[in-house]
Amino acid sequence: MNLLREEAEDQEVSFDDLIASLTLTSESPGGNMPAKQGNHGSLTFDQYEEVEVDEETEIKIRELRKITDAIPSRLLPEQEFKPQRKYRIDYAGELNPQQLAAVLAVMVPLLVIAGAGSGKTRVITYKVSWLIENGLHPSQILLLTFTRKAANEMLDRVEKLLGDKSISSNVMGGTFHGFSNTVLRQYSNLIGLTSNFSIIDDKDGEDIIDLLKNEMKLAKQKKERPFPRKELVQEIISKARNHELSIADTLVKYFDGYVSFLAELEILSRAYEAYKKASNLMDYDDLMSVLRDKLRDHEVFRNKLREKIKYVLVDEYQDTNNIQREIVELLCGGRSNLTVVGDDAQSIYSFRGANFENILRFPVSFPDCRIVKIEQNYRSGQGILDFANDVIGNARIGFKKKLFSTIPSYKKPVVIRFPDGIEEAQFITEKILEIRGNDLDFSDFAVLTRASWQSNYVQAELMKRQIPFVVVGGIKFSERRHVKDIMAFLKISQNPLDAVAWHRILQLNEGIGKVRASEIVTHLHALAGKINFGRFLGRKYFGELSLIETLYEDLSRDGLSPVGMLDIIYPYYIPRLKQIEDDYEVRIKDLETFRIIAAKYNDLQKFLADFTLEPPSNRYQEQNTPLVSVDEKPVVVSTIHSAKGLEWHSVFIPHALDGLLPSVRSMETIQELEEERRLFYVAASRAKENLFITMPSYIASWDAIFNRPSRFLAEVDKNKFLQP
Repeated sequence: MNLLREEAEDQEVSFDDLIASLTLTSESPGGNMPAKQGNHGSLTFDQYEEVEVDEETEIKIRELRKITDAIPSRLLPEQEFKPQRKYRIDYAGELNPQQLAAVLAVMVPLLVIAGAGSGKTRVITYKVSWLIENGLHPSQILLLTFTRKAANEMLDRVEKLLGDKSISSNVMGGTFHGFSNTVLRQYSNLIGLTSNFSIIDDKDGEDIIDLLKNEMKLAKQKKERPFPRKELVQEIISKARNHELSIADTLVKYFDGYVSFLAELEILSRAYEAYKKASNLMDYDDLMSVLRDKLRDHEVFRNKLREKIKYVLVDEYQDTNNIQREIVELLCGGRSNLTVVGDDAQSIYSFRGANFENILRFPVSFPDCRIVKIEQNYRSGQGILDFANDVIGNARIGFKKKLFSTIPSYKKPVVIRFPDGIEEAQFITEKILEIRGNDLDFSDFAVLTRASWQSNYVQAELMKRQIPFVVVGGIKFSERRHVKDIMAFLKISQNPLDAVAWHRILQLNEGIGKVRASEIVTHLHALAGKINFGRFLGRKYFGELSLIETLYEDLSRDGLSPVGMLDIIYPYYIPRLKQIEDDYEVRIKDLETFRIIAAKYNDLQKFLADFTLEPPSNRYQEQNTPLVSVDEKPVVVSTIHSAKGLEWHSVFIPHALDGLLPSVRSMETIQELEEERRLFYVAASRAKENLFITMPSYIASWDAIFNRPSRFLAEVDKNKFLQP
């Protein structure tokens, strides 16, 4: 079941491989192939296997249901708004009754359950405005979001509402990681840290693990199977930390096929932590756990932050992990100065450590909390909402809500089955052209899949029809080799102990490989970060080391801006780039883009933190974006995970077969299956006007055939979708 395993990991599969996987015939091994049907095959819903639920899980489900069943007693009633003075904003006139109740409630811990498309951003924006209008200084407000872009957009709206351009620079707004980075540096002396630590991304962490694995010769040990790849080791270590489990428990629960490597992985995990500490490095997980630990254990630090922060707002609370929840609780300290906004029905990121239960257990964490449910949807027609309500209404646990809309449209979703993936793709492209007409852009359409390989037929057909499209994915700009090289030079100027950066820089030079680079880095650590390569005099690469030493000295001059540093780095780096990469001309254009980004900053530390924690958007692969003209706005082809928070006029969900959506790899536990349901709900609720759910007659993998419609469709009232 190779394709499905790769699908579960959300990895790309080539178009040729996909076609090969579909070539089984009725005579092929695995047989039992359904006969090809007419243009639109009829849907039949057979009995679906139920997922077994153990006693411990049943107890937890009953416990969570007891909490959610008590919601009506905690709901804030609608209230008439009679302001005692004149406000700059007409709150009652610009908000619906539920939104208004959420904005006005400030003397009690508040949970706002905001359904898809219900205007949660509007609630947060107006609540920040309300707090400021009632005397709270912007610098006393903390707004935590999951992207810096989201925080910036909210604060920009507040500035426009209040006519005050200073708000965004004063409110503490940003991601959990960004907030952690800021306060850990700001209070470093108080809490026993150095302020010049470097932040490493996941790729850097993988490189450290690979280095340590090779030094420990783990890859060469003879076992029944190869030692796990660096990416998997990094995932295991990160999951253990996010879920606060031991490596042993993490392997048993999530990676049982690698239990035989327990002893080596435990050693590697400890070595990874020691390496980061020696090099003054923090990864994404460190930023969270260190802040949580310091807040918990350092009373003076905790009180200083509580004194500074008078009100906390958290967006997308359903996506928080346990450590982030603890940070919020420690910052509030039992006070009533908290509003969290989220939708349990859109919790789809457990693979990143998000804990679905955080939002459900909010009433337990804050026993005196009140709740507001916002159910009016401003995005979709009622036909789409009726379908989505049925999908999520069958969830075993969650806050019950029923989205409604006043939009004058009642188009039902359309569910169609085709003989194969090619005809499915042809239908999608033809329907895009038909609906688009003269009034819509191609960018008003999206094709959303459970895994990226499932859109390959659609991509081929879009190319054939010369319809412009972009695939959300590809190599991130910040992860490209040449961009990370330049970042390495900037990082050592701030943190000369940064071993990851030194390894990248040193190995740019002929004659210096991993072993030699490790020797040089060990020497630098012995000098406590002082840059002096005199020990290597007489080595054939000493001349290169001398150039690097001079370069470091030039970068260490006072008063240099990030762009000023690039002016020093590029003349050294670009000649080496030309020797290393054949496509250096394309890469040099990337470096020009990097320079434009850097020019927006005067402070190197802020630039490095922002670039690492909030890297620029992915650059789409050129072969997947055959634009008809530069003026065309493209169709979006995306995984469902990457589509959350977005919306389109018309949405297509192809390959809606049981085993693909939900994924066969996510049917082992009821928790996994319920997240797949929420994923389907998120996809369906992205559509404004049209929703098409399609599937081929079958998909064949190496040891399985999937030919039944998604079980989630089987649960929906058949009157709530059309079958042409």
